[in-house]
Amino acid sequence: MNILIVGGGKVGTYLAKALIEERHDVRVVESDARRVHEMANVLERDVALLGDGCRPDTLERAGIADADVVVADTGDDEDNLAVVLIARKRPRPPRTIARVNNPKNQGIFESIGTDTVISSTEIVLRAITQEIDVANVSPLVMLRGSNLALLKLSVPGSSPACGTPLSSAGLPRDCVVVALEREGELLIPSGTTSVEAGDTMLIIAKPEARGQLRENLIG
Repeated sequence: MNILIVGGGKVGTYLAKALIEERHDVRVVESDARRVHEMANVLERDVALLGDGCRPDTLERAGIADADVVVADTGDDEDNLAVVLIARKRPRPPRTIARVNNPKNQGIFESIGTDTVISSTEIVLRAITQEIDVANVSPLVMLRGSNLALLKLSVPGSSPACGTPLSSAGLPRDCVVVALEREGELLIPSGTTSVEAGDTMLIIAKPEARGQLRENLIG
């Protein structure tokens, strides 16, 4: 697979290293000559092109015409947005992956059709939230083209639903429990499956249903 990475910082460098080890064809565009040199030392090969990744001519020289995937991984959201826009205007648009530094900009990237948007801030915040409060209803993924989210919920011992079947647990109407982890075993639940303390549920629901889920399953 031909992969073009724009941004040769630490993330871009080690991403390139991992992809090369998996035998992908990788090219990197980086505007800082020092980083280009450092990348050559780390990767022990010359895969980096010195230039401005926001310029179409630079991306042409880097081989965007043959790229299957373009990764926008600079430290500037405006630059990453420009890279995605250029890539999506190609006659054969590659898959686009963009890192978002400010979570408030995530919607902008999604609105222009970026295939995958990664917010490092949101990932870290979600990890901290789940570590501090395992009983929280945490949105994992927003399903593209819909107003549904994949939610994660852990049931505490104080849950009012403990010992009752899912069908009687007061779940919101537009809500489906798609999987349940119990004592290390993954289950596909039905309406007769009883809720137990310690259960971790994956639920598809509207984001606004989190309040009712929290009230009825967590208390």
